[in-house]
Amino acid sequence: MPDPIARTYLSLGAFYASDPARRTSRERDVGLFWRSEQGPTFRAAFVHDTGEFYLFQHALGGRGGGSVRLFAERMTEAELDVRLEGWEDVCGRKGSYEWLLERMGATAPVPPTPSPAGRRFLRGLTLPAVA
Repeated sequence: MPDPIARTYLSLGAFYASDPARRTSRERDVGLFWRSEQGPTFRAAFVHDTGEFYLFQHALGGRGGGSVRLFAERMTEAELDVRLEGWEDVCGRKGSYEWLLERMGATAPVPPTPSPAGRRFLRGLTLPAVA
């Protein structure tokens, strides 16, 4: 699978400065705490005016924030919703960052992961591998 990340910026400020349309656009948060298997956490957001979807790595104590990873594919908000169907049940779990990368790197939307009935957040639950 090709890397779905097109570009990395050293900071959120650098990301916004590189395209003036980003500064004035509304954004939609798509999860505030995507957890990597290796430890880092990320916020995901969709930029309405540019059709961009990005990940912001939470900073480890320094001012100015962490790095930004911009996904290669531009899409509409509706297309993003199809691609990430079920994300609310995955975000916050260990390994959710890898789940997100896999969904964004797929050439077609991946079928949603079934969620346990009646429970939104489960601690210690291992995410199923996506083929």
